[in-house]
Amino acid sequence: MGQIIISSWKRLFRNKFNLFWILLFPIILGTFFYVAFSNLGESENMSAIPTAIVLSDDEYGNALKETIAVISKSDNSFLKAKICTETKAKKLLKDNDVSGIIYSGEKISLTVSANTSKDTIKQSILESFVEEYNLRYTMISDIARNHPDKLSDVIKELEVNRTFNKEVLLQKNPNVDTYTQYYYNQIAMACLYAAMAGILVAVENQANLSSLAARKSVSSRKKYQFIMGELFASIIFEFIMNFIGFLYLSYVLKVGVDTQLPYALLTLFVGVTLGISLGFFIGTIGKGGRESKSGIMFAVTMPLCFLSGLMVGDMRIIIDMKAPIVNKLNPAALISDSFYCLSIFEGHKRYAQNMITLVILSVIFITLGIIKTRRSRYASI
Repeated sequence: MGQIIISSWKRLFRNKFNLFWILLFPIILGTFFYVAFSNLGESENMSAIPTAIVLSDDEYGNALKETIAVISKSDNSFLKAKICTETKAKKLLKDNDVSGIIYSGEKISLTVSANTSKDTIKQSILESFVEEYNLRYTMISDIARNHPDKLSDVIKELEVNRTFNKEVLLQKNPNVDTYTQYYYNQIAMACLYAAMAGILVAVENQANLSSLAARKSVSSRKKYQFIMGELFASIIFEFIMNFIGFLYLSYVLKVGVDTQLPYALLTLFVGVTLGISLGFFIGTIGKGGRESKSGIMFAVTMPLCFLSGLMVGDMRIIIDMKAPIVNKLNPAALISDSFYCLSIFEGHKRYAQNMITLVILSVIFITLGIIKTRRSRYASI
């Protein structure tokens, strides 16, 4: 068995076609993803809201001016204030250079444009600020008028930011973003590309397709020994190749695919096993050579990767809504969803279901492939 494994590793290592698609292509694709997505997450963050401030020449204007000055000094200020005249403020609003105009007064007021629907969220934030400011200003004024001795205590209390909610992270990796799913799908694609090694095992154990298989057929060893030994060798070899790509994504690009590392590696191993078994099954179908069956493999795996979201990020969600059974049986979707579960969810129920499905599919493909191969009979070689 050891000799079978070593000879299989040598053949796989010399197979440049296989090495490119398993090792180099995922690394190149991951680099392209990194270049394309690295700055998108930052650009989507909410920036400070440009707002025009019109101050009156009285105590109300001074109070609002001091408040705006304090807010603007904050590192995470939500307001980008522009103090200007009313004429200038209206022009800025008309040109969509600001999201709203705040007027000082006994109660400050907000004016927004009715035509800027895209600024709805920003306008809502400004409206909340105006309501909060008026509420606090009225309260402080009443206390200063009726209970001046308690004014300092009230101001100190208002300066304390009290939080009545507890933040609970539902995910192990708080840095995961929308675009990380593309890397999950890239890993799933690389796992399925391991099918090329499975095709090689199938072809090299069919005497009518390979001279090596012809020599094996007259060997004293049982055919299943060759098959199982070469399948095992292929799984280990392809796992190592995929592991190198995984390390590149995790520790060179640092895209966060290594959440819960032991489980992530288990997912990678099970995914590679599924890819090998799928390729082995494809390799036992028909009388075509390795090249034609590799073409069939690509014709099968690429649609699976497309449905899992490799090309269109929302595709898996669309499939879940329209035909959820597809994603429950799609190996690419199961592999990518397993990484997603490790990054998002605390528990492992959904992850375990994905793993069990992948293992069952692997067993089915290998069993069918062995049955097909062992039933082959040759009148002459």
